[in-house]
Amino acid sequence: MRRHTRRKVLATTGAATAFSLAGCIGGDNDGPTTIETRYMDAPGAEEYFEEHAEIFEEETGIHVEFEFVGWGEAQETLLSDITSQTGPDVQEIASTWIPEQADAGGWMDLESDEVVDHIPDTGMFEEGAMDVATFQGDIVGIPWFWGPRAWQQIDEEVEDGGVDGHPDDWDDLVDQAQAYDGDNHYFALMGSDFEPMRNFAMFLWQSGGQLLTDDYSEPAFHNEEGVQALEFYADLYQEYDVMPSETVEWAAADINGAFAGRQMASTVDALGTVGAYEDEDGQSLDDLSISAPPVGPDGDGGTFFGMELLGIHPWTDEPEAAAQWIDYLLRAEPNAEISSTIGFLPTNPDGFDTEYFDHDLYEAFNEDVFPVAQTYPQVLGWGEIEGELNRAVAEVIQNAVTGDLEEGDVEDVLDDAAEVAHQTL
Repeated sequence: MRRHTRRKVLATTGAATAFSLAGCIGGDNDGPTTIETRYMDAPGAEEYFEEHAEIFEEETGIHVEFEFVGWGEAQETLLSDITSQTGPDVQEIASTWIPEQADAGGWMDLESDEVVDHIPDTGMFEEGAMDVATFQGDIVGIPWFWGPRAWQQIDEEVEDGGVDGHPDDWDDLVDQAQAYDGDNHYFALMGSDFEPMRNFAMFLWQSGGQLLTDDYSEPAFHNEEGVQALEFYADLYQEYDVMPSETVEWAAADINGAFAGRQMASTVDALGTVGAYEDEDGQSLDDLSISAPPVGPDGDGGTFFGMELLGIHPWTDEPEAAAQWIDYLLRAEPNAEISSTIGFLPTNPDGFDTEYFDHDLYEAFNEDVFPVAQTYPQVLGWGEIEGELNRAVAEVIQNAVTGDLEEGDVEDVLDDAAEVAHQTL
């Protein structure tokens, strides 16, 4: 873990979903300090904040108000706030939004004298979380909750299909899928929205490749390792017949329902599928097992993680109150409760000692999967690159499913996406 010299600071991951918090606006001089907060809408979030805002006010005298916004309008709303220098003073940050928003002056440096003594000690966070939270030397967010994508399987279904254990590498995955003799599908991945890009990134890291060069100056995803990764991804449909064709249209609700309904025996996903499975009557976490995904042909491991952070806007009138609210939310119990409610894992490691994560399965996520989890580079222009690469990968996978993918197509598509990335960078 990285430890910073200052006593208290915060930072942070992907996937990716749930809700957004915003912070403090100066209160009435005749009443308590008031901070306004905004969150991404999610089931259970309003009840959580009602409870904890009341506890926080009893402790500190600081009144917290909150509102919710859907993911569809969240980024546009936040950009409007940053442009006008108005709106809530503390907000949840999606990790992939950080570079553009920080470059536009949207986030306070959390090591500044105004707040550094009132936010959580960043020494508790994993180094990967702090890497995401740091942009051009400034800590702009506090890691709040996150989720790596793990190999997950329903052990009984796998065993009934004549397969033993988890696949160690790509060859094992193909061999087990082809040997599987169950009544359902052996394995599936989500294929809609931005999932093609995330799946490709996972296979790229497993093949020993990287998205950009070490100095972030040039694309690297179109190199030999990238071609190998995307060809393997496509071959899971076209050559090996591992994944059902309908999964190219699957979003989170589809894969959660399929896994919970035992329509497939295994997947690589975050905590959403686990929660969906447990919510089904008569099913238990004891039915499942978790591990890092299969490694690539050269023994490299890798998987994608998403993370959400909390940041303070620099125009706040109440930076200390904003920082205190974030510090409260990062205590073990509140952090574990909101992470469990949203379907992620807590960034405070003490959250794993609470009732919300009292199962060996969660420790497997934490101990076996996080060490090989990576996320996207913190670089200006990444949003445009991600969008272009997601479009390119989705095109390849769709052509693989329809039988229209020809030799050389993968190289051509990745080269075209790399040209866009080069111009963007």
